[in-house]
Amino acid sequence: MNEQIEDLLAVYVLGGLTPDEEAEVEAYVAANPQAAALLEEAYAAAALLPYTAQPLEPSAEAEAALFARIEAASKPQTAPAPTAKRPTQTKPTFWDTMRHFFSLPVVTAVGLGTAVLLLIWNLSLNQQLQNLNQDVQQLATDNNALRTDFDTLANENLSLTARVAELQAANQAYENQIDDMAKNNADLIAANNNLQAEVAETAVKQAALEATIAELQNALATNPFDSPQVYAVTLPGTEDQPGASAQLVIDPVSNTALLIVDGMPDLPNGSVYQVLLIRGTEHETAETFRVDTQGEGVLLVHSTEPLQSFDAVGVSIEPEGGSVQRTGEIVLLGDIN
Repeated sequence: MNEQIEDLLAVYVLGGLTPDEEAEVEAYVAANPQAAALLEEAYAAAALLPYTAQPLEPSAEAEAALFARIEAASKPQTAPAPTAKRPTQTKPTFWDTMRHFFSLPVVTAVGLGTAVLLLIWNLSLNQQLQNLNQDVQQLATDNNALRTDFDTLANENLSLTARVAELQAANQAYENQIDDMAKNNADLIAANNNLQAEVAETAVKQAALEATIAELQNALATNPFDSPQVYAVTLPGTEDQPGASAQLVIDPVSNTALLIVDGMPDLPNGSVYQVLLIRGTEHETAETFRVDTQGEGVLLVHSTEPLQSFDAVGVSIEPEGGSVQRTGEIVLLGDIN
């Protein structure tokens, strides 16, 4: 059921609707039996409106006229007049109802006033209904406009959401780049620290070599090798350092020898090369030395015993400061005689 149209049935009976509204009501009633029944009840209620006024005693003239009409109606007729039937789809208009109402002899001034008030009330309701319809149409228009604005804002929100996602991805990429740069910077700092440590280590080795050179220069200044018995022997590299070699210049008179090495790798901190004076299965340890970055070095070797009393000369790798007894591998070895 359509409550909005059913509310118009009473106004329809009184003829207060517009043609379009009447057509809408009639189409609705034709399709709904319950609405048709309600329409019949509205007709019955409208027919009772004239009787809502307080009845008055009719005048003598009105009473005589009424009886005359009754007497005329009771006379036999030559042919019975066909009984008029109200069309099923036809309704009396508001003005038909009003004319019938005012034709009744019981209508008084009070009934006339009531009818006029009803008419004014009906017109007022009709105007209010039209205003409400206009308000509904305006609200529908406003609603459509708001819906359009909402759809526009929804699309803009989707665009902004996508843009935010892009910016977040770009920001994440930048943060990853910053992390990579920070890691690279840390690696560079560590490499720089290592280089500085190597430079410092090289400086220490360089100072030691310079001291050795100065010592050799002082020793050579005394010319220890002026004896005609001076001779040289070769010390080849062993399996541990096959690319190493050395020349040992021996002065048997002063028991001094000059060791000149080549092709020997630079040792890490905490390790040095040490000269071994070998006799049979035993040996004596002598001076320690380092080589430069080119694998070269020069050392003046001293002995308290005649060098010719030893069978061979070797070089081993020992801890810093040297060892009384050999602990490392022999990297150079050659006969002394």
